[in-house]
Amino acid sequence: MNYRCMSMQDQLADHIIHQPIQTLFGFDVEVVPLLGIGLGLTSLALGIRPRLASVPFALTALTAFLYRDPDRQLPLDQSMLFAAADGVVFHIDEIYEHRFLHTDAVRISTIMTPFDVAINRSPLAGTVRYVEYVAGQHALPWTNVATEQNTRTYIGLETAWGPVLIVQIAGPLARRLVNRVQPGDVLAAGTRIGTVRFGGRVDVLVQRDIIDPLIYAGQHLTAGRTALARLIAL
Repeated sequence: MNYRCMSMQDQLADHIIHQPIQTLFGFDVEVVPLLGIGLGLTSLALGIRPRLASVPFALTALTAFLYRDPDRQLPLDQSMLFAAADGVVFHIDEIYEHRFLHTDAVRISTIMTPFDVAINRSPLAGTVRYVEYVAGQHALPWTNVATEQNTRTYIGLETAWGPVLIVQIAGPLARRLVNRVQPGDVLAAGTRIGTVRFGGRVDVLVQRDIIDPLIYAGQHLTAGRTALARLIAL
């Protein structure tokens, strides 16, 4: 199999960021300056007009909620494919995957709302072999053409069960995707791999003949905890 690695120029493209995995008391560290501004405005309002302090305080609390990043115990069952994102199963279908798998694949698509935890996680253990960022036209993520028009990031894993592809797709409220892995990284199941902030979609694609799906359209998933499918040895 031919694996494609991202060039340095691609890694520095707008709206995709490589960064270490950091958390702060259950929150993404990106929220720190925003919380600082919010608390500062709240303190200022308390000193000038206390009745108005509830507004910046409420906005600060909402910001903290949207940037939450709870610690989750990594799954230990190596025979399961786990959810890569918090959200609801949009659909399960079969396509021919030409970027990384080069075979017929089952695609499990999860819709993330702005209020879901934005952190994406590896659905199983493996080594990152392929990363590609594609700037899109930013169509709505729940349309049939979303994967061809939205800004997105492809992350390909080499695993004991064969290649697995994860696709992060930006939603209508924000174009910025955060990618936290690069080719050569070795991941455990449930490891944080990136962020789709303020809603979007995450697809997991696996070779069709190696999985027995365990979920259904409309089911709510929790990244790193909900089992998507049982992996079957060929």
